[in-house]
Amino acid sequence: MARTLIIFGLLVLVTTVSTLIQKTPSDGVVQLAYNPTYDLWFFLPEGRPNKLNDTIKDAYMERRPGGVCHKPEDDWFFCATGEKIP
Repeated sequence: MARTLIIFGLLVLVTTVSTLIQKTPSDGVVQLAYNPTYDLWFFLPEGRPNKLNDTIKDAYMERRPGGVCHKPEDDWFFCATGEKIP
């Protein structure tokens, strides 16, 4: 019984830790996020955009599944479909 509890506890710990670790993909793609309380735009897992035009903000507000993503080459696209945002 004690072994089962220890094994279960370790599995829960490993699962929790692995979900908390966030890494930036190797291609540098980040997802856009918005905090309406402070009118703050930011990237997940970290960072802030230098500037956002209204087209990007409108695309984010469409609330498409997957959200809006950004590549360092200044490419904006919908994360789930890969469709570019003009």
